[in-house]
Order: sequence, then structure tokens, then C-alpha cells
Amino acid sequence: MSSRKALVGLLQASGAASLAEAEILSGLAAPQGSTWTIAVLDSGKVDEVQFAQQLAAWGRAEYLAVENTQVERAVLALLPSRLVFKHHILPLSADGNAVRVATYDVFNAAARRLAEQSLNGKRVEWVLCARTPLLRTIKTLYGVGAETLEELLQSTRYDHSEDREEAHNLSSDDPEASVVKFVNQVIREAIQERATDIHVEPLEDDLRIRCRIDGILHEVAVPPQLRRLQSAIISRLKVMAHMDIAERRLPQDGRINLQTQSGAIDVRVSTIPTVNGESISLRLLSRSETLQFGLDRLDMTEEQLNIVRTLLALPNGIILVTGPTGSGKSTTLYSFLTSINSVTRRIITIEEPVEYRLPGVSQIDVKPEIDLTFANGLRAILRQDPNVVMVGEIRDFETAEIAIRAAMTGHVVFSTLHTNDAVGGITRLLDMGIEPFLLASVVRAFLAQRLVRTICPRCAEPTSYPTEYLRELGIPLDPPPVLYRGRGCEHCRQTGYRGRTAIYEICVLSEPLRRLIVKKATGTEMKMKAVDGGMGTLRTDGWRRVLKGQTTIEEVLRVTQADDLSDE
Repeated sequence: MSSRKALVGLLQASGAASLAEAEILSGLAAPQGSTWTIAVLDSGKVDEVQFAQQLAAWGRAEYLAVENTQVERAVLALLPSRLVFKHHILPLSADGNAVRVATYDVFNAAARRLAEQSLNGKRVEWVLCARTPLLRTIKTLYGVGAETLEELLQSTRYDHSEDREEAHNLSSDDPEASVVKFVNQVIREAIQERATDIHVEPLEDDLRIRCRIDGILHEVAVPPQLRRLQSAIISRLKVMAHMDIAERRLPQDGRINLQTQSGAIDVRVSTIPTVNGESISLRLLSRSETLQFGLDRLDMTEEQLNIVRTLLALPNGIILVTGPTGSGKSTTLYSFLTSINSVTRRIITIEEPVEYRLPGVSQIDVKPEIDLTFANGLRAILRQDPNVVMVGEIRDFETAEIAIRAAMTGHVVFSTLHTNDAVGGITRLLDMGIEPFLLASVVRAFLAQRLVRTICPRCAEPTSYPTEYLRELGIPLDPPPVLYRGRGCEHCRQTGYRGRTAIYEICVLSEPLRRLIVKKATGTEMKMKAVDGGMGTLRTDGWRRVLKGQTTIEEVLRVTQADDLSDE
């Protein structure tokens, strides 16, 4: 590419909007330490794939779609991982005295020189590929923080048998290559991937890191030598969470406050001792000021919203939200509180822990170590002249009894239960020992919910199922539905899903249902009565999402399987 005219032609073939834009791009000056290729890609004016293909054609080099490329570990070891990450080059294969190396930047002379030096005289055959797929592939093959750990392992003889003081010093002293940097990378990438949890789990001969994204656990690609640094990594996380790094025999809890570009993140940290060492879990909670709660966020049908608005307008009574851990119950309760929050109402909550701070609401953190339990906190709240009380969870008879007493004395009480469906909340309270006539008189409704993954908008495509199968599931066939699925792409980690939405089941305690409660009818009888009275089940609400093209049949079946078992 010796002439300006050739550059302009290449850029036009790469997606530049016009001849004038291509001429401007051809004259871009590379920032210090960068190259013209990177300046063009950073401009966002060309298509990455087309640009790489045109560069390959110009340089008479091979172009490779590098996605999902598998490389032998021995080949990956041919180049130092720090060089790979710094200059974005990837060894692909070795054959005799030649090594194929992928790059997206043919003008990076430093990378070419260093690669040739590192390969000790082997001939380098350069392969061109698009930038974004190459960076993703490098991270997948080498693992998060590979370049950091490589330098760290070269500069120290640390292994997991050394004491915690050395582990702590190791993780704190070297900002260029340290466990501190590795831990930060793991947390930063988890936040970028919208993870809600990070689990660092020691296995017998490995250290596994997994992130929960859209409710599903995904393993994080990490360097194979990570097991040697297990103690240092755990110690670093415990230091960040203000835990006792000397205590390894008992579970501990802590908290980390992070400030990111997208806002503040509150990280709840928990450790447990296992036979292979300490396992540590991090729950990521956004503290962003832009996070808003309200009934519109729940994405309910108009019929469901009308029921909820009627319930929220009641002067007293208990409204319970049910579902497993991680089903969005807290978001629903916060949305309820936000919708009724005003200067004329005093709202107090007691939670474990307070996940999000609501303006104008008094919120209390449960602290069992000083005997501030749900029951004791609720007793104190009732002496504070509240209009509305929210209890994070009803776990025992004592808390349930106080909540019922509060509702009987004119308060509105919100809380949660861990049950499979809405009617299951009735049997759970009865099993706790609550008298049927009390339950029937003060509980207004149970709302069960689940979170289903939504189809990735970038790879959604129509799909079809046998008509008999759809009829068996109870999916409306008139008119014939158009159903969708996600094919899988980089945007959704090849899962076909990105993001989540809720499905609901609202059981309002009607008079016939109250009579069954007083008679101590079975859960099946009560559910049949509720459905006969017009209650839509979780699965039927899931079919609503399927018909709207938001999720798939398989996803609805996955999250409602427990309900099938509970009905048997």
C-alpha cells in the first residue's frame, strides 16, 4: 500500500461511507505508541471484518475468521502471554520451522519484531483477522489475567503452601504484575458481562472461577497455573472485604465498595471452608443513582397491573411475594414501595441485607450477631408509627406472627417467602404454625414470580414446533403463532439469550379461597379454586412472553419445572 489512492480504495471497500470519508481516514495520524490500523478501527467508520479482508488481500496474506478457533496449549506457550496481550497477536499452529501467528494490524512493526525474537529464529507466517474476534479468542484461550500471572510466576517462587503474610505482600506490592491486578480484572470483566455473582472455588487440582449471568453459571477462562496462587487470590479478596485473613476454618462475611465508570457497585463477600480450601462468593449489586424502581419496570399485563394497584391501595393487610432465590422478589417489593412512597406515608423496611437504598424510606439491616433479627427489628418498627412495613423475608413463626399482628392493627406489610408458586405461600404459613383463620383474615394476596431469559435481539430468528406439541403445552394456536429463538452470537456468549424478564402468578385471596384455608384444604384444592377464580399460572404468563417473541418455550419450561413437581 504505497500510495494514498490505494489506501482510499481499501477504505472504501471496507465500508467507508463516502470517498471524502475514505480520504480523511487514509490521512489519519496514529497516536504515540499506536498505529494507523488502530486509529482507523477506533474511528468506527469501517467494518472490522471487511477491513481485515482488504488488508489481507492487499498484503497477499491469509484471512481467517478466528471465532471458535482451538489452539494446542503447547502452541500457545510459544509466545509469552504478556506479548500476546500487549500486541494482540495469537500463535495458531506450528509446523516444522514455521509458526502461524494471527494479527489484525499489519503495520505493528514492534509486534512483528518481538514475535520473531521470541520464536528463536522460527519463520513467522502472518494471518490477518478482525480485531474484536481476535481479542475475544485471546482472552478465551489464555484466560483472564494470563499476562499478569505469567510475570508474577516468573518473578516469585510463591506457591500455595506459603503463609498468608507472604501471600498478602505478594498481592499488594507490585502494581504491574500482581494478584491485585488479576482480581481487579476478574471483577471488572464480570461487571462488563452483567454478572450478578462471582464464585472462586478451589477444586482438588484446580481453581475454578464462575460468573452467574442471566441466572446461569458460566466458567471464566483462567490460566492453568492459577491453582498455585489460590491462597494469594483468596487473601486479596478477604483483605478487600475487611475480613480476617488468618481465619480459614469458619465462614466469614464482608463487603467491598467499588466505583466504576457505570456507577457504584456494592459487593457482598462470603467465604466458606471446604476440603480443598476456602471457597469465596461475591454478589454484585449496583448502587447507580440512575437505577429506578416503579410498576412500569415490572412489565406486567394491564390486568396484572390493575390487580396490583388495587392491592397497593388497601389500608392494611399482608402482601407476600414468593419465589426461589434470585427470582427478582426484591425488585418487585422495591417497585411496590416506590409506587406508594409519599410524604404522607412513613415506610420502614428491615432487610438482610439492604440491597438498594430508596429515597424517603427508612431501611434497617438485619444484624444477627447483635440480636437484631427480623422478629426483633419488626417489633421495634411497630413502635415507630409506620404506615407501611417491608420485611425482607418471613422465615419463622415468630416473624410471621408479628407481621400478622401488624396487619391486624392497621399496617400494610410486604414480605417474601421461598415457595414454588403463589398458593404454596398459604401452605408454608400454615406449616409454620399460623392459625388458618388469622391467615385468611389478614393476608390479601400472594404473588409468585420467576425470571426467564430473553432472546438476544441480535441473533433472534423465527423457529417452528409441531402443532400437536404446542397444543399439548396449552399455547394458543389461533391465530398461528410466530415463535423465535436466539441462534447464538458474540453479543450473547453464544447462548441465544441476553437479559431477563419476569413472569407472574397473582393469587388474590377471594372469599371461596378463604373458606378453604379455614377448612385446612390441601394445596391442590386451593390452587384449583384459585385457577377457577381466574388466576393465571406462571406457565400461562410464560406463554404470553413466548408469543410476544421475548423468550422461548424451552426457557419457560426450565423455570417452571418445579411447579409441575409440586402439583403432583
